[in-house]
Amino acid sequence: MKSRTAPRTIALGVSALLLWFALPAGVAWAQVPDPAPDSSLPGGELITQVLGWLKYAAIAAAVAGLMIGGVATGVGHFGSSYSASSAGRKWVLGGIGAAMLAGLAHTIATTVYEAS
Repeated sequence: MKSRTAPRTIALGVSALLLWFALPAGVAWAQVPDPAPDSSLPGGELITQVLGWLKYAAIAAAVAGLMIGGVATGVGHFGSSYSASSAGRKWVLGGIGAAMLAGLAHTIATTVYEAS
C-alpha cells in the first residue's frame, strides 16, 4: 500500500516555492497607469477617453469570462457533465488571459513603441 503523504508533501513544497517567488513581485501588481488628457494633439482628449472606455470594457469582459466559466464548471461538475465542465475551464482560462492582456496592454504598447 502506497503512502499518500508523499504527493501532499510535494504539492505543499511546490506551493511554498511559488508563494516565495510571488511575494517579492508586489511591484508588478501596481495600478494600471491612467494618463491625464493631453490637449496638444487635436482630438487627444477624445482618444484618451475612448482608451479609458476600452480599458474598463476589457476588465469587464475578463471578469464576465471568469464568472461564466465558474458557473459552467460548477454546473458541469454537479450535473456530472464532463463537456460543460471542460467548457467552463476554457472560459476561466480565457478570462485569466483577458485579464492579463488588459493589465499588460500599456506595458506592451510602450515596449513596442520604444523598440521602433
